[in-house]
Amino acid sequence: MHTYAISLSCLGRTITDEAAEALQNSRLEQAELQFRDALLEDDDQRKSLESVRRLVRSGALRPASIHLPFITQRGWLDPSSPDEAMRSSTVALFSRLIRENPDLLGPQMTIHASMEPIPPEERQTRLDQFRRSVEALLPLAQEYRFSLNVEYLPRTCLGNCPEELEYLVEPFDSLLVGICLDVNHVMERWRELPDIIARLAPRIRTFHINDYDGVDEMHWFPGQGIIDWPSTMNAICAIPHDILLIYETVWQLGVKTGCHVASPGWAVHQVENSIWFLENCAEVIRRQTEFAIP
Repeated sequence: MHTYAISLSCLGRTITDEAAEALQNSRLEQAELQFRDALLEDDDQRKSLESVRRLVRSGALRPASIHLPFITQRGWLDPSSPDEAMRSSTVALFSRLIRENPDLLGPQMTIHASMEPIPPEERQTRLDQFRRSVEALLPLAQEYRFSLNVEYLPRTCLGNCPEELEYLVEPFDSLLVGICLDVNHVMERWRELPDIIARLAPRIRTFHINDYDGVDEMHWFPGQGIIDWPSTMNAICAIPHDILLIYETVWQLGVKTGCHVASPGWAVHQVENSIWFLENCAEVIRRQTEFAIP
């Protein structure tokens, strides 16, 4: 069975009062929380974290997944760094955020394996360094009962193909370490998406749902890009275990506009409508194909 959640990144850099109200009044019950707010680097993040806590305490929002931060105001957080001090400090920060915020944890947790660009000569070293970071986080995954899911990333990032993702997760218990497949990040391999899903299915715990333009990651709503959604949804529905489909539709007007959102209420409503589209995409696309423009 699959269920849906909204990534709170859909609503802008932080959760404002307007965003909190939109979530309170929405039909969405689950979210992937952004743990960057837990860094508490400025007043906006502090207010955002408290708004999220109020939503969780009230029962308006259930944490279904946590997205660990990959950048701070000081720079990248890189669990694959060849610099052992940098790698260790990144793991220590993740551990601290998890221990300080147990009330916000869900059964899933998303992690980026690296920053970018990755020099080719460092790749194998970084793959093994990331494995060390995962191993260090396993006791927390056991203690707090979450699956640490390595995200399928684009371009030169670690985990930019099925083979690397399999290498990164293979040594670990499948109940503790899985995969978050961001369908937009397969990029030029978008035609292979159903096959990629089938190959990685035993380890997939979550998806980041969005669309792709054929050139670069766009995080568009499904149907705005070129991904074959009926085939993709068929592959998703064939996965025999429970999975979470997380809407991560950040850049509604394109990557170059940053995290522009017309209004949080609009963004939430668009996600609700788009979930209907995904659940009915085969019929919708068939009717679109048959439609004759007057």
